[in-house]
Amino acid sequence: MSFWAGYPEVQRELTRVQHLLQLETAGPGGIISRALQDLSGRDAKLLRPGFVILAARIGNGGKDLTEGSIERAAAIEMLHLASLIHDDIVDGARTRRGGDSLHITLGTRRAVLAGDYLFARSFALFAKSGGQEGLELLTPSVARLVSSVIDESSGLDDPKNSPLPGDRPRFDLTPRRYLHRIVGKTALLFALSFHAGALEGGTPPEELTEPLRRLGYNLGVGFQIIDDLLDITGDPRKTGKPGGTDLRAGVVTLPLILAMQRDSGGILPELANQVRHARWRTTRARALEKIHHRLERCGALGETRSLAERYTRRAEREILRLPPGTDRDILQETTARLLRRSA
Repeated sequence: MSFWAGYPEVQRELTRVQHLLQLETAGPGGIISRALQDLSGRDAKLLRPGFVILAARIGNGGKDLTEGSIERAAAIEMLHLASLIHDDIVDGARTRRGGDSLHITLGTRRAVLAGDYLFARSFALFAKSGGQEGLELLTPSVARLVSSVIDESSGLDDPKNSPLPGDRPRFDLTPRRYLHRIVGKTALLFALSFHAGALEGGTPPEELTEPLRRLGYNLGVGFQIIDDLLDITGDPRKTGKPGGTDLRAGVVTLPLILAMQRDSGGILPELANQVRHARWRTTRARALEKIHHRLERCGALGETRSLAERYTRRAEREILRLPPGTDRDILQETTARLLRRSA
């Protein structure tokens, strides 16, 4: 919750969300509950529930939130946690939020069940707090999220989709396909968070929901582009995760997609393979550094930054369409921090 330090209005409501998360994750009992409570209690940005809270406060004039908005905020965070648990299993990621991933703690079978439990409770909370309107918002977002995760993992075991033999990442993706994927993985859940908050006072007016939804969409796309950029260029001491995490999971992101269009020598796939399968950390670091230099030299990093900046400006324009006040000011500040960050 440290991301929201300095914003007591948001922190106060997030404390309520975290209390509800602890109650919800206690449901299964035993080792699974203990692992889920540990995961939900770890230090995290809590962006999505924070967005629910800000949208609700903008809609109700800055008043304390109803229990329904707290339930929707908790539901969206549980949905996010469930997707992280399943992502870590698919990617083989061993750490999450400064601790062991759930499949390391519980084993794969129990971790899958824990993620499924969070998905189910997310739907139950949304149905309780948002009724039919809430479920009509939630279900297409979840379907698109799962579809995007499937798309991201496609091609890894299909040699004909790769210029190199064996289990290799796909390098035939287009920027358009990449954007379609990150909309499903990130942007729609951001947009859902803002729209869910707007339900605070019942069915919200379109002049409130439309700029909030577009804000979430543009913020989500820009956020994911920057996240993917930092996976290659970021300092692991600041980002909190090792460089090349996406490549090691076989995920090809926008900087590499753009660079591959200019890689006449076909060097990048081999370097990417070294990042994925190097036995020694120093070998992996050298390969990642070479990729970084090639991407900088060919202009792929600059083009990626420009696209992120374009979505940043779009998000900032949508914020200005919202009613002025403290909560809109907080949105402006946090959007700038997220979309112009270096870690």
